[in-house]
Amino acid sequence: MKKIPDIKPGDLIRVYTKIREGDKERITHFQGVVVQKRGADVSRTFTVRKISAGIGVERIFPFHSPAISKVEVKKRGKVRRAKLSYLRNRVGRKMKIKEAAQKAETSRETEEKAPEEKAGDESAEGASGQKVVEKI
Repeated sequence: MKKIPDIKPGDLIRVYTKIREGDKERITHFQGVVVQKRGADVSRTFTVRKISAGIGVERIFPFHSPAISKVEVKKRGKVRRAKLSYLRNRVGRKMKIKEAAQKAETSRETEEKAPEEKAGDESAEGASGQKVVEKI
């Protein structure tokens, strides 16, 4: 069984699906905003909505479908609802969802970056050992 990432309503995702045409098989993608998740266990589904040529298109994907090859989360959305059905009435910039804030860097990561910056300052020294300062 494939591992689908933790998706939530408001996330911008790209779903790669297998399309079979005759004896050929190809993979297409559908990118849009997760409008809702519903169901439990094997019957779980998620709905993705996008605007294509000015027309809203929604597609429902089962979580455990063999037709889904992979799911990528492009952006995490910050919403306060579980079902975003109100997006159906909105078009353009009014449909935009705020991006969720990423977790702040830990102090350990900032400590590791500090010595690198100091090393860069030493390389800016002139031949006499004094720091070279450029004015613009």
